[in-house]
Amino acid sequence: MRALRLPVACLFFIGVTGCSAIRSYTMPEEENLLSGAGSIVVKSAGAGKQDRAEGYELVQIDQLLKDYGLNDVASVSENTDQESFKYRRNDLQDRLIAASNQRCATYLRVLTASKSQTQMGWSGLATLLSGAAAVTTPAAAAKVLAAGSTVSNGLLSQFNEAYFSNLTVQVISSGIAKQREAALVNIQSQRNASLVDYPVNRAVADALNYHAMCNLVTGLETAAAATKNAAAADVARMSAVVPLN
Repeated sequence: MRALRLPVACLFFIGVTGCSAIRSYTMPEEENLLSGAGSIVVKSAGAGKQDRAEGYELVQIDQLLKDYGLNDVASVSENTDQESFKYRRNDLQDRLIAASNQRCATYLRVLTASKSQTQMGWSGLATLLSGAAAVTTPAAAAKVLAAGSTVSNGLLSQFNEAYFSNLTVQVISSGIAKQREAALVNIQSQRNASLVDYPVNRAVADALNYHAMCNLVTGLETAAAATKNAAAADVARMSAVVPLN
């Protein structure tokens, strides 16, 4: 019994510290994997404070509207048909889209790193325990290490299922890109309209909606829809086949 204490204690220590280390290295600091790229909009900084960009552009809407001369409702409403105001609206929207693209790219890198590092962490721990079990005596201690290897592989499987539905990051990122491309086409179709038909607030809302599509759930939903459509197409093709007599 005493011979088992050291392997069990080592396994517990590795498991606890391993979980903590993997969590700290694989999870984003401010957003979890499901929340997506987060907000690109920040409030104005208070006195003596500065906003932090943290590797991507953050936008202060009030200041941005002021910079483009679109914060005065009375003035804008009197010039809704002027090309210069349409240009300002579109250029402001482009600033939001550019900020979204920058932050979404950061999020996708975090998503890829999270999956890769977690894969490496748990599979590496499983390999380490499995190798140790092969050279450890007595047999009871080896079984404890082998069990730890099985647990590590099981945790990795649960992580992939819980966060990624066992899909690759490439499939998820393709789903995100597909949804954002469709939203961008919709935005582009309205940019020639006057400010009456396409107001500044709606242009801002469309840009923020475009940004909101950069999240894991959107990628999973798109992948699920594509799988469902492919299955339906296969059924339709099979139904269309006429058996030969």
